Amino acid sequence: MQWIPTFSLFPFLYLAGWIISHCFYFFNRNISSNNLSIIGTIITFLLFLIILPSWGRIRWQTNHLWLSIGLDCRNKFSALKIFFSGFIFSFFLLLSFCLLLFLYGWFEIVDYIKFSQLLNAILLIFSIVFVEEIVFRGWLIEEMVLLFGLRKGIILQSVIFSIAHYRSDIGLIALIPFFIGLFLFGLLLTLRRTLDRGSLWGCIGLHGGLVAIWYLFDSGMVVFSIDTPYYLLGPSKYMINPIGSIIGIMILMITIFFQRRLFARTGRFLASTVNASFKDEIP
Repeated sequence: MQWIPTFSLFPFLYLAGWIISHCFYFFNRNISSNNLSIIGTIITFLLFLIILPSWGRIRWQTNHLWLSIGLDCRNKFSALKIFFSGFIFSFFLLLSFCLLLFLYGWFEIVDYIKFSQLLNAILLIFSIVFVEEIVFRGWLIEEMVLLFGLRKGIILQSVIFSIAHYRSDIGLIALIPFFIGLFLFGLLLTLRRTLDRGSLWGCIGLHGGLVAIWYLFDSGMVVFSIDTPYYLLGPSKYMINPIGSIIGIMILMITIFFQRRLFARTGRFLASTVNASFKDEIP
């Protein structure tokens, strides 16, 4: 029955966030449903942060919650170094993606970046990406490892991460490569945290770099040729996202393949952060 708190936490928090957000109707009757949804999501995450220290004490039996999920800020220089190592790695991943397209002549325009777009890209890193990494590579991976062991926990975390990004605006055929790409990306981010000896800052840098740099590309910095096959840019012609593209999936698979031995040697760190009975299991 250990799984009940894990899988009931966020439904409960979302319900609480929804109820609290709808109290804003008392102050503004004209508030849009989209704004209410954003407010509800923010409230949900704030409630999550409030209960997280108690969760760590009771569930994981640790008084060092932020260290357990990888947010160690005691050495700020080290945290920044790990963050930028992840960010630079994301740059090289996207560079590999773009280089293949450039070699085949599918680049049309490379334009300058507007300051407002740069600010939005930075905001994406320290809002959406930061939240996702705390939830998925921080809290969820610890829960999955606690419940299912190291190997299954890592896989299940990546499965949940991909399903959580479900898009209703693309068809089933497009969803398949999109989910595959997200699953591989979830594995790669877990691998990043493993290689960083448990620090979450490298995951934030890697995830944030991919999201922010691609946002700049998609905002007009780069224009791809109309002749570019859509499956090289994303899961469908209506959704350009390299995570779900053929090239993106291949790059993720190759990266995971070449880092798998490092993962096998250092993956045990997750087992030491929670009270579990799988200390000798190797991923």
